[in-house]
Amino acid sequence: MAQTEDGFGKATSALQSSEHGQLLDVIDHLRALGIDRQVPLPQLVVCGDQSSGKSSVLEAVAGVRFPTKDTLCTRFATELILRRSTSPSIDIKIRPSHDRSPDEQAKLLAFEPPSSDVDQFPLLVEAAKKAIGIDEHTKRFSEDVLRVELSGPHQPHLTLVDLPGVFHSGTKDQSLDEAKLVKSLVQ
Repeated sequence: MAQTEDGFGKATSALQSSEHGQLLDVIDHLRALGIDRQVPLPQLVVCGDQSSGKSSVLEAVAGVRFPTKDTLCTRFATELILRRSTSPSIDIKIRPSHDRSPDEQAKLLAFEPPSSDVDQFPLLVEAAKKAIGIDEHTKRFSEDVLRVELSGPHQPHLTLVDLPGVFHSGTKDQSLDEAKLVKSLVQ
């Protein structure tokens, strides 16, 4: 059954309510504590094969320019948390994988982005990639999560997750172990 404009408007208003925002804040806090490893938490995730346009879809929904290329681009999960507030702010962190050593976790938790300008989002992702240790030859994917919280008067209450694209077999550029890692991120 098709939704009327009134129905769509009501649904959109409900998504932007302060109660909805508070609920998402609690869910995001639980996710930041790692509870999502034990209990599935609700989230909007765009997943699919490599170079199928996932980041472009999220860019259109969020209004934030994700880095996109013809070749492999997304190497780790990026959690984009959009919240409505009276004053604009941005908070950028890396949530280390539980498999990291304590020293590596401390280094990633101390990550300082090169800019807090959301228009420089691709630059922020590149800096996170470097901090995480992603390169073309030794480590192509990571279980670490780049967490960006963007607040402002025109932001919706929404949390989006950009994931690496799924690939089904190993190649000279990507191993079967990496395919398993990406699949585990998507699940």
